[in-house]
Amino acid sequence: MYPEAVVNEDTVDLRAGSPDVEKVGRIEAAKALSITSDIWLRGFMVAVVSSIFIWLNWQIIDLVRDAMQSDLAQMAAKPPLPATERLITSNVIMSLIGATVVQTGVGFIAITSYLFPKRMAQEA
Repeated sequence: MYPEAVVNEDTVDLRAGSPDVEKVGRIEAAKALSITSDIWLRGFMVAVVSSIFIWLNWQIIDLVRDAMQSDLAQMAAKPPLPATERLITSNVIMSLIGATVVQTGVGFIAITSYLFPKRMAQEA
């Protein structure tokens, strides 16, 4: 039915049930398992990095909220807190906005480069 494959040291036996065909099947199964595990690992790492990013930003928001509450309490006190003595100034707000933009950009770049790595050129 199928032509006999010539088998010598330089060729592969492609007849059904041959050890070479079984070896190729095991290699392909191992490659598929490797790709699947890599996908799961990448998804897990994205979730971990995103969780850390969210947690850190939440801590910064809490810090700013606490500082603003302290400022409000001191401004309501008698005598009120002068504007030059406040904890939260326009410079603090601008610094936090700038740092958040940079941190978000770096986070996106890190996750994107991890999810979609550059392929190395194949050497001939």
